[in-house]
Amino acid sequence: MDFENGYRATRQAWIDGVNEYYPDTPKPSYITPWDELAAWEREAVIALYDHIRSIILPSLQAGTHIPREHGGYLVGSIWNILMFQILHDPKPSYISHFDQLSEWQQKTDIRMFEAIEAATLQEIAASTAS
Repeated sequence: MDFENGYRATRQAWIDGVNEYYPDTPKPSYITPWDELAAWEREAVIALYDHIRSIILPSLQAGTHIPREHGGYLVGSIWNILMFQILHDPKPSYISHFDQLSEWQQKTDIRMFEAIEAATLQEIAASTAS
């Protein structure tokens, strides 16, 4: 599996969500492409993808899907933990509980989960086709 595509798809899902759901013109940092991300942010996206993939892979292999809202919650929760691990003293806005996020952020987190799920399903399909 080429995990690089999954990492990029996860970031692109964030950008697409911001572009669709953000109520105003987004900050440039919200829509920074993968190749221009700061190292810490790229590290966070990679870790987010890897953690969520490892959680959902067994259930997807068994044919069970996590509801999308739960997936968005999972993205938000893991992101918060990663911010403490990577940044040690993150800005409060980086660690808001999913229920306290604005609607655009919740929808964007759900979109990120769906991107990770889709990449994981592609991985499963490729491994069964071999």
